[in-house]
Amino acid sequence: MPTKAVSSEVMEAGSGKHWTRAEKEARKAAAEGIKRKTRRSINAPAWLSKDAKQVWNRVLSSTKGVELLDNMDTEILAVYCDSYAAYKDLTLQENKTLDDIKALQAYSRIIAQYADKLGLNPTSRARLVKKKADKIKDAFGEKFDK
Repeated sequence: MPTKAVSSEVMEAGSGKHWTRAEKEARKAAAEGIKRKTRRSINAPAWLSKDAKQVWNRVLSSTKGVELLDNMDTEILAVYCDSYAAYKDLTLQENKTLDDIKALQAYSRIIAQYADKLGLNPTSRARLVKKKADKIKDAFGEKFDK
């Protein structure tokens, strides 16, 4: 079973296993390393609906401090926002048919998958930090990792 991704804040809180100072520092350095040095502007595609553009703006404003997203994420973020807006519209609809419920389930899966890919949930952000921290070699790693 793979190691669970844990954020540096959780490591500092002392919950779970005993983390060494080196592990904590590597995780903090990795968390800082995934932040962008300069702000990149991302423009919403013209085909997004008004509701989807509102989701787009909300996501971008809520991820300002993290700075994970750039122009390469535009299409993925657009699909996420479009699915979220469609899910919301369908949820508010009364007298849903079986096809509507199936569509809601499909949108729910898409939203969850794309949120994970975009780093919009805590687990995916912790996973990104963990991957980066694991790349930092320790002093004795080469001697014992064979």
